[in-house]
Amino acid sequence: MNDGCPRCRGFAADGRSFCGACGRSLRDDGGRPNFVVYQPVRGPHVAAEPERANRHGPLSIILLITCIFVMFIAVFEMIALLVNHPNILDFLSGKSFGFFLLLPFPEVVFRLDGTMLQLYWLFVVAALIACVIHTLRKFARAARSGGISRPDAVENTAGMWIGIFLSAMLFINFVVSFVLISAGVEMTAPDFGDKTEMMFLLADAAFWEEIVSRLLIIGLPMAVISLIVTRKKESLKCLFGGFGMSMTAVVLIVISGAIFGMAHYGGWDNQAWKVLTAGIMGAFLGYVFVRFGLYASILLHFITNYLSSFEWMGFGGIDVIITLLLMSLGFAALIYMVIRTSEYGRNKELPNFRNSYVRNS
Repeated sequence: MNDGCPRCRGFAADGRSFCGACGRSLRDDGGRPNFVVYQPVRGPHVAAEPERANRHGPLSIILLITCIFVMFIAVFEMIALLVNHPNILDFLSGKSFGFFLLLPFPEVVFRLDGTMLQLYWLFVVAALIACVIHTLRKFARAARSGGISRPDAVENTAGMWIGIFLSAMLFINFVVSFVLISAGVEMTAPDFGDKTEMMFLLADAAFWEEIVSRLLIIGLPMAVISLIVTRKKESLKCLFGGFGMSMTAVVLIVISGAIFGMAHYGGWDNQAWKVLTAGIMGAFLGYVFVRFGLYASILLHFITNYLSSFEWMGFGGIDVIITLLLMSLGFAALIYMVIRTSEYGRNKELPNFRNSYVRNS
């Protein structure tokens, strides 16, 4: 680790190959980390570590426990998907399904049916499994290094922010619903069909909507911009996210979130409230995409869509309890988000552009 750069540690915890601040390689020639991420090292910035570790006290510990809980939910949802996978595969044998792009509203550009649709479904399931395993592995590795006494150890993992955003979004949905119902506004949800069809549609949405909303609207422009700025082929990695926050990324997140919100207008019986909540969720998904990568936004989307898994698996009522529990923790998640955002604004200057995949970017 570069003793003169206080940010190597954060980029290493994110799994980066290079520090986005100083450009130093964080791995040895064999592709392994060349230092232990959370091992104390010498340097002028180390003295501040104990204060940082306990800065938020109980709030950080509560959110750490919440995120561990969300990781268990992700595993259960994946089990529910795999248990029902044969039924979904059989269901798709006689179906035709249209795939859309956001131009900026959804427009079907091609269709798959029969065997091709089944093969696509197998790919989606494999991708979702990979996202769950990758997130759990990174979260567990960071948690082992710090434990419950060091909640800051997992602050730079996708698992932590997936839990924070899921809880915050459930709380926001509750507030919006309460306000609208109190005002006499009728709120309805579209008909997704029976359980088998719903499980396919919601899993597909978690995968395909992230491709068209995050990869194409955020990743592709950032890859092109990075290629122009750096003229290095590593810029193409930006297509899949994980390049780091910057003013350019913030603009793309806002655009992606707005388009994502508007895309839900027609599908939800032209209800304006869904544009608001989907737009906020789109911003959360954009953040984890930019900071961690496509796998993180897909997993956050999947966990959100599959919260009814407990009911589908015959544990009716548990999903309601879990949703209420996460919702009650959502206010704490929002407070944490505000604290972290304000701290960043006071202590760091957000660059106009960043690409952590390229040295000295």
